[in-house]
Amino acid sequence: MKTTTTTIRGLAIDVLVIETTHTDARGTLFYRAEIVIRERKTGAQRLVCRSRIPGAGQELARDVQRRGIRALEAFRPVA
Repeated sequence: MKTTTTTIRGLAIDVLVIETTHTDARGTLFYRAEIVIRERKTGAQRLVCRSRIPGAGQELARDVQRRGIRALEAFRPVA
């Protein structure tokens, strides 16, 4: 199992994209991406989105780098 964490730094918050992948010789068995917003001052973390679609985490990371925090407006917090 391989876990990759991408941190996108902002002025007041950081966006963390955590991707977990489990593969074998035939291909991908398991994929999960979590998008977390971390407050810089307090360190409080809030889960924004979860996805099981392969590549969704990197796609969102590119959108946040390109459009900034406005890329996250489409998501509502996960309970």
